[in-house]
Amino acid sequence: MSSKTKAFRWEVRLGLALIVLVLVILNFASHYTLHRVRQSLDDSIKDRLSEAAVVVSNTILKQATTELADSLIADISYTYNLDYLRVIHMNYERILAIQAGQPIDTVLGHIDVALTGNRLMPLLQNQPIYLHASGSEITHLLFPAKFTGSDYVINVADRNSLLGSLENAGKILVFFAVLGILIITYVATRFARLVMDPFIRLRQKAEESGRFDSSADDEVTELISSYEQIIDDLRANEEELVRLNRIITKHAENLEVYNDHILRSIPTGIITFDLDQKISTINRAAEEILHPVGESYQGKPFCAVYGEYPALDELLTAVIASGEPVHNVPVPIPERGNDGKMLAVSVSHLTDSDGGRIGLSLLVNDQTALMRLQEEVELNRRMASLGEMSTGLAHQLRNAAAAMVGFANLISKKTAGDDPVRQNAEFLLKEAKEVEALVARFLDFARPLHLSPVEFDLYRLLESIVGLYAPKYQNVNLRLKRMETSRNLMVGDELLLKQAISNIVHNACAAVAGEENPCGEVVIDVSIGQEITIRISDNGSGIPEEYRENIFTPFFSGSPSGTGLGLPLARKIVTLHDGMLDFYCGDDGGTTFTITLPKSAWSDAASVEFAQNGHSA
Repeated sequence: MSSKTKAFRWEVRLGLALIVLVLVILNFASHYTLHRVRQSLDDSIKDRLSEAAVVVSNTILKQATTELADSLIADISYTYNLDYLRVIHMNYERILAIQAGQPIDTVLGHIDVALTGNRLMPLLQNQPIYLHASGSEITHLLFPAKFTGSDYVINVADRNSLLGSLENAGKILVFFAVLGILIITYVATRFARLVMDPFIRLRQKAEESGRFDSSADDEVTELISSYEQIIDDLRANEEELVRLNRIITKHAENLEVYNDHILRSIPTGIITFDLDQKISTINRAAEEILHPVGESYQGKPFCAVYGEYPALDELLTAVIASGEPVHNVPVPIPERGNDGKMLAVSVSHLTDSDGGRIGLSLLVNDQTALMRLQEEVELNRRMASLGEMSTGLAHQLRNAAAAMVGFANLISKKTAGDDPVRQNAEFLLKEAKEVEALVARFLDFARPLHLSPVEFDLYRLLESIVGLYAPKYQNVNLRLKRMETSRNLMVGDELLLKQAISNIVHNACAAVAGEENPCGEVVIDVSIGQEITIRISDNGSGIPEEYRENIFTPFFSGSPSGTGLGLPLARKIVTLHDGMLDFYCGDDGGTTFTITLPKSAWSDAASVEFAQNGHSA
């Protein structure tokens, strides 16, 4: 390699060396400047002290006394800015101590306790002495003088804080100068390595990539050229990567939107959580089934959003604790306005591509309608079985009842009115007729019903039912709420619907009247929404808990005089109209039976306006 290829390295080293040299020169220049300033200040102080000492000496000769007045001393001290001034008599003992180089007495020792006779020897040779400790603020001048054959020393002193500070600063600067030179040298050496090492590594990498010509005259230019080629290649690759990234991003966005559509369209409720049971996503079906509390639920704990469903929270906690997923666990949940819902719940772990757990998923399916459908199927199955046996059983029971009625009538005609046999026969006749009526009601329930749909006034039908039972249960406030719509014509089997509603109203009035409640009330209310809803509500004590599962079972009755066929027959009639019959018992008592009919049962052929008295016109 030619020497020119190394020019860059030598230029860096020479530049750093020049920087170090300039810094060293500046350092010495600052020290020299500080020394000259301190020397000039010291000379100025010495000249002022010497001038003051000469003035004091002349004043002694002029006044012929060494005892100067205080005012005169103060005036001289003020003129020459002295810290203090005094005249010391050099007696015989002091001169001997100075000549012997012994420690001096306290009169001169106040200047410096370490002052010895050897230091004061120039006074005996009639030479002034300047005393100044390095870093001290005070400078003393001992000026020899003679008066009337005796030796005296005029001691004047000046206090100058700047001189002491300059001397102390000089010492500090010397220390930091030496330290600075060492640091600068070290930093320059390290900086040279920091500059050169990356360059050398870049050069090696360029050679390894095959883009560097080691025989070039200027390795810096060649290195720059090599990396310019690499940058051009990177830019070209970057443009291609940006294009591919746009394609991938669009595909990801489309996939995310598609997945979101799929998630929202799935009829199964899906809720996902992180490992801390905080909600990540909720699809539309889950919102409709569970009704989350609040609009913003993402990132909130499950118990904060669905606190009214502790059974679900307990199931989640159990899965987290055991680590085992669960599938289709039946979980009943409360639901405002009815007896609640039955959900099929599955909880499983969410994992990443490596199998690590990243959260949980909760799947809920509303099984309420399915369970009701199963109940309807079971009821139909029972009805079918009951229908199969009803014909033969009814004939047998009717034949027996007819025979009993015939023989009872015959005995009654053959005996006198006060004969006990006649009384027994009449009793037998009464029981036989009741059996015959029971068989008739059983056949009404068991035989297949066929709808005869007609257009009728629903409100007037309900009024007729109120008019039928209000006189019978005079201690019960039986009333019909005005309908919220002027359209009250519907299509259905009027007679069968009247029988179904009458059975429910009769049970409600009987329940309230039997409790001897002075405020007993039965209310019939109709509302029109997505469906036609007829509610029959009472304020009685409610249906006992142990009866609720069986009230629609044939021949089950909570009343000793009941047949247990009224409510099953009512449900059968409502079901034939594609509707649903259900009930709800409040926590504080009271029972509400709800008949739900499809909206298609409304008649579009007529519209009737209500009159002022609430009757249809």
